[in-house]
Amino acid sequence: MRPLEWEIPDVLAASARPGRELDAAVPRESVDRWLGEVQAMGIRSIICLLDKKHLVLYDELPGGLVEYYRQRGFQAYNLAVRDPAHYPGGWEELEANLERIWDAYQGMMKPVLVHCSAGIDRTGRVVGYLTRRLGECND
Repeated sequence: MRPLEWEIPDVLAASARPGRELDAAVPRESVDRWLGEVQAMGIRSIICLLDKKHLVLYDELPGGLVEYYRQRGFQAYNLAVRDPAHYPGGWEELEANLERIWDAYQGMMKPVLVHCSAGIDRTGRVVGYLTRRLGECND
């Protein structure tokens, strides 16, 4: 499980989902604690890569996880991508959507946090892609 950390300081961060250590329904207090850490880092936007399998763990939150992010003052974007480690075709699904994620990222207030469930596979691929694209923009 990936801790909350900067990939590019003050620009792009990555993490596991809030309450990941529970691997069950996530109480509001766990999400609020995680969001407190996110806010302390100055994060203004969140890209969530969770699919329905994990989003249901946040049904206690008013409007669900992504809407709760918005209620707490973040810009939020969700692209439900199945975990490639558990679903055949998951990598292809993610690769096919990288440009959509880039487009969403460009329109978001910075810094941006990206997360999936463990913060490793999907998050790692997306953060790597965003980092490469940002490097191209700075060349």
